[in-house]
Amino acid sequence: MANVDIAAFQRAFVAISYLVGRRDAELLAPIRSPSDDARLLARRLGHPERERRAEVLARELTHLASTIEARTLK
Repeated sequence: MANVDIAAFQRAFVAISYLVGRRDAELLAPIRSPSDDARLLARRLGHPERERRAEVLARELTHLASTIEARTLK
């Protein structure tokens, strides 16, 4: 099995969860021990300004897409 960066996986999980409509505590609920990075992302995705939330989500999804692309090219 490949090495899994737990914090990166959790950030990806939070971002995709947000993308499919989960909000607030729902973002971290399925994660037994959320990393600090996952908690920070969930908090940022709760920002009161929609534009700021969109920026945070776009940055995380871009990072996720780049990571997936890099792994599939190997």
